[in-house]
Amino acid sequence: MSKRPPAVELACWLLWFLVAGGLVVCVMVVVQRDDLGAVWSPMQVGDSTVQPVEFVPVILVLYAVTAILAATLIALFRSGHNWARHSLASIVFGIFIVTVATVRTDPPTLVLWVAIAAAVVSAVTTVFIYHPQSRRFVLENGGRWSAELHGAGLPVRAGEDVADVEGADDGGAARTDA
Repeated sequence: MSKRPPAVELACWLLWFLVAGGLVVCVMVVVQRDDLGAVWSPMQVGDSTVQPVEFVPVILVLYAVTAILAATLIALFRSGHNWARHSLASIVFGIFIVTVATVRTDPPTLVLWVAIAAAVVSAVTTVFIYHPQSRRFVLENGGRWSAELHGAGLPVRAGEDVADVEGADDGGAARTDA
């Protein structure tokens, strides 16, 4: 396996930093639930029966699912899967959108600064995910996966995707020419 370029290593470190930062945000949401509830819940008007929104369980479950998905995709990106790189970029873009939306709700000061920091880290992470070194790394390691598929009995040529093999979906009766 080829050595990972610095852009890939830095992107992975930044992704792990975002996962850890998400855990810190979850703790802050639990600790400051009353302050955030005043900002994020609908206002009581008169004799309204509208109950305040309980957002803490939603945020905790969302974080857990996103963190597990990100951890899995980071491992796949480090192995050279291009689709994992694009999936991680979409997660990072989602984090960026959430941070911008959070800033617009006038949250408590600490939450505001953490959201701004997360937006900056998300932008920098995106740069390294799509850095030319990262692109070259996944393209070079894509050939390695083709070789492993060929070793498993699938007739795949270097640089050829499994979906490109004629008859690949007819039960394994694909072409056998070398």
